[in-house]
Amino acid sequence: MPQGIGAGGFVGIAVETVSGTYTAPTLYVPIDSETLAYTQATSWRRPIRQSADIINAVPGNAQVGGDISIEAREDAVAMLLLGARVTMSQSGTTPNFVQTFIGNANAVATRTLSVTVVRDGVVFGYTGVTVSNFNFTVTDGILLFSVSVVGRTEAVQSLPTATWISGIQSANFGAGQYQIQIPTATQVFDTDTFTFTVDDNAAAQFRMRNDTTGASFVAFGERAVGLTLDRDFITRTDYDAFKALTAQTITLIASKGTNNSITIVMPVAIKDTYAVNLSGQGDVIRASIAYQGIIDSTGKSYSIACASQLDLTTFIG
Repeated sequence: MPQGIGAGGFVGIAVETVSGTYTAPTLYVPIDSETLAYTQATSWRRPIRQSADIINAVPGNAQVGGDISIEAREDAVAMLLLGARVTMSQSGTTPNFVQTFIGNANAVATRTLSVTVVRDGVVFGYTGVTVSNFNFTVTDGILLFSVSVVGRTEAVQSLPTATWISGIQSANFGAGQYQIQIPTATQVFDTDTFTFTVDDNAAAQFRMRNDTTGASFVAFGERAVGLTLDRDFITRTDYDAFKALTAQTITLIASKGTNNSITIVMPVAIKDTYAVNLSGQGDVIRASIAYQGIIDSTGKSYSIACASQLDLTTFIG
C-alpha cells in the first residue's frame, strides 16, 4: 500500500500584474490553516433514453475559494489586504513604512492576488484571488487574522523555494500589546475579547467564453463592517447611548514598536446590540456589545494602518 503525502507545506502570495494570470510568490506567509479549493459545477446528465444511469458529465462554471488563517503579523496582513476592496496608500521611508487601507466602493478589486499553496511538495496555484471578507480577533493573547477569498481558477505551477525574509517578518502580537479606545483617545481597560469584521460579499462572475471554465472576474456586493466586544458593565451610561443610537469613533491598536503595529479605526460606530446578563449570584456583570460601522463625511467606514519594515510598493505589479 502506498504511503500518504505528509502535511508539511507553505503559502506564497503575489500581486498579479495581469488579473487572473498566475504570478510566482513574492512574499511567503506563515499560516495557521487554509481551506483553499477548486470547485466546479459539473452537470451530470440523465436524459430519458432507455437508461437508468447517468449518461455523461459536462463541465460547468468553476472557481476557487476558501479561508486562510494567520497570526496577524503586520507585513503579512498588509500583503493580503492588497487583494481586498480597499484603496492603499503608503508613507514613510526605510525601515519605517506605514500602509493605510481604506474601504472603497469599487465593483471589482483594484488588485488581485496569486496564492500558491505547497502541500508537502505538491503545488497548487490559485489565480485572480480576491479577499471577500476578513476579520481580526484575539485568541490566547495572540492577534489572529483570517480572510475568506474568491478567485478565478487554478493554474499548475512549478515548485517554488520559500524565502523567509529575515528582519521583516516580525514576531506575533501578544498579551500586553493591545489598546482599545472607546471613544477614540479614551483608552478602556474593561474588555477581554474583540472581533473586527469586514464583509464585502464577493462572488465569482461567469461569462460565456472559449478559453476557460473559470470565473471571468470577481465582483463585490454590499459591505458590512462590524465589531463585537465583551466589557464590564459599570453604569447605564453606555447602555443608554445604545438606546439613543449614539455614534462613537473606536480605535483598536496592536503595537510592539515604531514599525510593528496595526491600527484599526471605525470612524462612526453605532451599537447594534447590547446584552447584559447575570449567570449566578455574585458574578461580575458583563456586557456583550455589537457595533455596526457606517460611513463618515468622507465616505469612510473603516481604516487599517499597518506600520512595518515592508516596502509594499515593491510588491505591486
